[in-house]
Amino acid sequence: MTAGTLRALKIGGSAPIFCNVAFDPDVPMSSLKIMTLRRPDRCGCGTELAAGERAAWIRTTRTVLCLSCAGGDVSPGLAEPELVAPPEPGPIDLGCAGASAQAEFERRHDKREAAIRSAHPRIGGLILALTDDPQSTRAWASGAAGERRFGAAMAELGDTVIALHDRRVPRSRANIDHIVVGPSGVFVVDAKRYKDASINIRRSGGLFSPVREQLMVGGRDKTKLVEAMTWQVDAVRTALNGKPEFTEAPVVAALCFIDGQFPLFGTLTVRGVEIRGLRGIAKLVTRDGPLDRAARESMARHLGDRLPAKAS
Repeated sequence: MTAGTLRALKIGGSAPIFCNVAFDPDVPMSSLKIMTLRRPDRCGCGTELAAGERAAWIRTTRTVLCLSCAGGDVSPGLAEPELVAPPEPGPIDLGCAGASAQAEFERRHDKREAAIRSAHPRIGGLILALTDDPQSTRAWASGAAGERRFGAAMAELGDTVIALHDRRVPRSRANIDHIVVGPSGVFVVDAKRYKDASINIRRSGGLFSPVREQLMVGGRDKTKLVEAMTWQVDAVRTALNGKPEFTEAPVVAALCFIDGQFPLFGTLTVRGVEIRGLRGIAKLVTRDGPLDRAARESMARHLGDRLPAKAS
């Protein structure tokens, strides 16, 4: 017989019933399973079955049988257990802004204090009271404070963005300060604090020599900060490539200068890296784009798993 002819079918000890489906009577009953449909389907008798309905699944033919055709008396061994809703995913580990910088400051501070007290048992406390940590140590505390301010600024934007802070990069001792997932894509942000320093771009060359761009901060060449963004963007791009639907997501590099002084007009960009203050970054990461809230959460969760928060 072919599909569409009447077949006598006996399930779970019930009387034979007739069903307008092709079912081989030689097929063992173990090939039949009662399940909840995950998508709409149709029984051989023509009954439309909606997603979420219970039906019999014939493994050998990969077809479904409505419960009316199955006679409604199904052996307990054929019935699947009640479906349990999957657990709700836990909160995304956003990390702690400035955690690594603060930990480095405390490590250097404690090391200096221990060295002075060891070298000067009697007056070590007095020396510490009258002197301060060197600038190279205080810079870490200042940087940590700047990163915390950045984290607070991102939190004020609500659910428009999801900001991940102080992320660890696999097989590296370095960290990424901030990764912000917004409506238009992913932003890799390195926050720097140069109080009241002027921020501008110096361009030289042209005509007979290549044009050269330098990031000037307080009159000093800080172009190396731009160059350091390359590996950070690569790390985020590699993490995104781990999931096919994220491979085309835009990844933008940005430097955020806390308390920096910017030109009154225009925006600064060096080698594709956006140079902004806190307000400029807020405008950048909240600009309109194709990523809705669910997509942003999914992307942020994936990045959070691939680039976990760095232990301080």
